[in-house]
Amino acid sequence: MTFDDIADEFRSVPKAYERQKPIEGVRTLRLTRFTDDRGFFLEIFRARENHPESRALAEFFAAPAAQPLQMNFSIVDAQDHIKGLHYHLRQDDIWFFPPPSKAKVVLYDIRKSSPTFGRSQVIVAGGGQDLLIRIPIGVAHGYRPLTNPCSLLYWVTETFDPASPDEYRIPWDHPDVKGLWDVPNG
Repeated sequence: MTFDDIADEFRSVPKAYERQKPIEGVRTLRLTRFTDDRGFFLEIFRARENHPESRALAEFFAAPAAQPLQMNFSIVDAQDHIKGLHYHLRQDDIWFFPPPSKAKVVLYDIRKSSPTFGRSQVIVAGGGQDLLIRIPIGVAHGYRPLTNPCSLLYWVTETFDPASPDEYRIPWDHPDVKGLWDVPNG
């Protein structure tokens, strides 16, 4: 069969399945879920390794910038709400969407000296995709909940100071990321 055999109004290009290139410094770590007939166990933080299987998790929290100094928990239960975008000048964020939450994370590199300056990245996390996401200083970030409610457990590498908050806003509908929040059909 060729395109000549397809009605004109249905001709299209093949769907692309190329892997998205990550933003410089953004790291993800797929967590290991231990499941049995009682449920599951998921290790999400480790300060140091003490056996070979623990190395990746310990390294994720140790490098490259600073170790986490504060842990926070947030729940969004408003329908069709988008959290973000914002960025930091002094801290990395490490995000985890605990089961059964699921979210679409949108990242946007606004660091002028970065090799990936101006690039955006989308990560779907949660809903069985047990990921830690490390977001470096200067990368704008936000998320769209894909479940309601949607929980976010996150660590930051600086403690929050209300007298000098390290949080800067970018409109969620900035032209470079506006279309990334949608959940595509097809």
